[in-house]
Amino acid sequence: MDAVEEKKLRFRPRARIIRTIGDQLISGPEAAVIELVKNAYDADATFVSIKFRPPLELGKGRIIIVDDGIGMTLSDIQDKWMEPATTSKLVLRRSPLRDRQMMGSKGIGRFAAAKLGSKMALNSISNRDGHWTEVLIPELDWNLFNGDTYLADISIDYLLQETEGPSGTTIEISNLNETWTSEKLLRLHRELRRLVSPLDKDDADRFGIYLDLSDCTNQSAGFDGPDLLGFRCGEHEDAPSSVINPNFEIRPFPLLDTSDYEVAGSFHPDGRFTGTIEIKRAGQAPRPIKLLVPLRPEEAACGTVSVKLSIFDRETAAVQETVRRAGFGNVTAKEARKILDEIAGVAIYRGGFRIRPYGDPNNDWLTLDTRRVQNPTLRIGHNQIAGYVTVEDEEFSGLVERSSREGFEENGSFRRLYSLLIRLLAETVEPERFRFREDAGISRKKVTSFEEMKKLSELEGLETLVPQLPVEKRSDAHNLIAQQSARLVEKIEALEERQRILEAQSSLGQIISEILHEGAPSATFLAKTGQRLVSRYQHLFNNSSLTEETKSEFPEKLALVRENGEKLQSLFASLRPLSGARRGPPVDFYGVDVTHAVLALFASHHVQANVHVEGQQIRLFGYPEDLNTALVNLVGNSIYWLEQSEKPNPQIDIRFRWQGSEAIIFVDDNGPGIPEEFAEHIFDVGFTLRDKGTGLGLNIAKEALSRSNASLYCHLHFVGGARFVIRFPSVRK
Repeated sequence: MDAVEEKKLRFRPRARIIRTIGDQLISGPEAAVIELVKNAYDADATFVSIKFRPPLELGKGRIIIVDDGIGMTLSDIQDKWMEPATTSKLVLRRSPLRDRQMMGSKGIGRFAAAKLGSKMALNSISNRDGHWTEVLIPELDWNLFNGDTYLADISIDYLLQETEGPSGTTIEISNLNETWTSEKLLRLHRELRRLVSPLDKDDADRFGIYLDLSDCTNQSAGFDGPDLLGFRCGEHEDAPSSVINPNFEIRPFPLLDTSDYEVAGSFHPDGRFTGTIEIKRAGQAPRPIKLLVPLRPEEAACGTVSVKLSIFDRETAAVQETVRRAGFGNVTAKEARKILDEIAGVAIYRGGFRIRPYGDPNNDWLTLDTRRVQNPTLRIGHNQIAGYVTVEDEEFSGLVERSSREGFEENGSFRRLYSLLIRLLAETVEPERFRFREDAGISRKKVTSFEEMKKLSELEGLETLVPQLPVEKRSDAHNLIAQQSARLVEKIEALEERQRILEAQSSLGQIISEILHEGAPSATFLAKTGQRLVSRYQHLFNNSSLTEETKSEFPEKLALVRENGEKLQSLFASLRPLSGARRGPPVDFYGVDVTHAVLALFASHHVQANVHVEGQQIRLFGYPEDLNTALVNLVGNSIYWLEQSEKPNPQIDIRFRWQGSEAIIFVDDNGPGIPEEFAEHIFDVGFTLRDKGTGLGLNIAKEALSRSNASLYCHLHFVGGARFVIRFPSVRK
């Protein structure tokens, strides 16, 4: 019997796949150089030198990368370097000699060399086989990988010989793929300065990076290399000057210890932050801060996260003083802001190296500027912060680098990291800064309340001057002051009415989410079901082919249509008081009824809400929509914090008590409460502890109640959560 032919297909990759994949994995020449630097680090080198030899033009010039690492044996080159996407660094996550955390894991080092030039030579010396060997690849022409040749058909010549130390690897890249201008080299210099964490000061595991432009002169390159990078000649005793030029060592951007505010600490894997905040502008000593950020369902743990945030005010005097104390001398405000711009951003480091592009001047990955647009008084912008975030290895953090080496995959662990930092800013750092600036009188002016304006309209200062007038003129002066005061009150009341309409509409925005949550499904159901019923209705009562099952749908669907219609009707009726329409005189009403209507808006949240009435219920006197507006904001805030803190058995209690001619309404929750240090600012316009809060809610609530001669304040000593107290005029029988 003839053997059955094996019916299998196999991939036969063309050689150009090397170049194609490389172009996708390596975003640009700066990224390619950084990839080779990381390879040297993984090889346990104490230094890596990147030397540019002019002319640095397309198709010309050379880039020479030298390190003193452990080198590569022939088997390393054949089984690892020549094997794209090798798993060797995934299996061995620590370097053999210095126990470094491996930076490379994708097996894309050779793509970096191909990205920089069309030809390459490699020389590597090692002693890992028990004797010194040298492997030389005289020339590797990457153009071989551009045609239709199959990858398996390409062979590369090499030489192998015995030698003496020291170990290390030299890669010489020639026939550059693009021209290196002075601007591009400056960009590379900035990238390398940002590559190494300024917090990593382990001298026992030294790793120096050198960018050598000593061969670049005005004649050979069109610019002077040392002058371009601002390097000054000097001596480094520990630098092997026979191999590298010690004058070209890359120094990370310095930490500006002269920042106005500084936060330092760590998030534990369970979301607990322990650290300190120091308001340096006030000369205060560091104070401990704590925060707990529960894990949300859409998040995954991201391990231990170390945080250091340097924050700057950018008013002219402040920014100039900051850079002056940092040693930059007396510079203009424009120059000072430029210096801060160069170091601004929140960078992420792992194993001592920055994960690109986090920390780039134009990479606002925390969307700080978007947050600040919504509330510039409170929020910190991208150019006001120099942040250094250190995360653990992928195994412990779950933070996975993209194949392109351009940031992390946006998985649950990355969402967790984002959430931790935003909550740290929103709930501790930004409120602390806001409070200091308010107390110091350097923040934006507070918005004057209408109560203050009415008080000023009484013109008490002028009344005190009347007795100094001649007796015959005092009566006219009193009348004139009274007339002007009345006109001022009239104008203020008109402005107050306009403000009321605007604020009512703004308050309405807070419950838009509730409208969408509750109303949208019902509206969609009505629209789709109505369309379906209309299309079938004409066949219902004639000799149609509709089945009994289809006919039976009508009573069920019609009942649901009525139910959803009533639900929408109830929802819109509850919202009508916030529409901002002109209103008449104050009325008598039952505050408990308003309370139940407000709680109905938030019924979809899994928070128990109770209403208690002590004694006989008494009607209130004022505008029910004012109480409605206040309670919507208070209950909405309570629900937000109860959900954010994941409080077990979350609960809201609203209690009515009568005292004299007032109703005392307590709005309590068992959430995290209001930090005492922020209690005096919670009614300020723009102040909020919520990440996406507007800082308007409590101010709107307070102003709305004042229009019914009611008041709102926070109970500072309430234990077990937050308590707000409303005093509302009541009507005695």
